[in-house]
Amino acid sequence: MSMIKRLRERRNNARRARAIERALRATDSPAVRDEILIAAQRFYS
Repeated sequence: MSMIKRLRERRNNARRARAIERALRATDSPAVRDEILIAAQRFYS
């Protein structure tokens, strides 16, 4: 795997993680938080 590809993947993973964190902070509903976490786990599995 090239260095550029690794850097791009790392940057994209960081973006996704920040988006998930923002979504979790933006909601007060535990049910919505659970759904976000379930969707994130499906995406990363």
